[in-house]
Amino acid sequence: MTNTMNYTQRCVIKVLERMIEMAKANEDDADMFAEVLDDALDDIHGSDGFGTEGQDDPRGDFRNGEWSMDNVEGVKP
Repeated sequence: MTNTMNYTQRCVIKVLERMIEMAKANEDDADMFAEVLDDALDDIHGSDGFGTEGQDDPRGDFRNGEWSMDNVEGVKP
């Protein structure tokens, strides 16, 4: 069995890679992305998209606390 990504996976990864470069280069872009990502991740979390307890949320395991883009588990200010 091959581990080939489909078109949607490749598109998502390419866009995220570009956003990473933009965030690294420009603080204002990072701030904008953080706000948009927080809203999107909250929506997914609210629909149990990261597990019923939020254990798979990319901002952090919600069983360990409340996380947001302003307070990402494992990232110190």
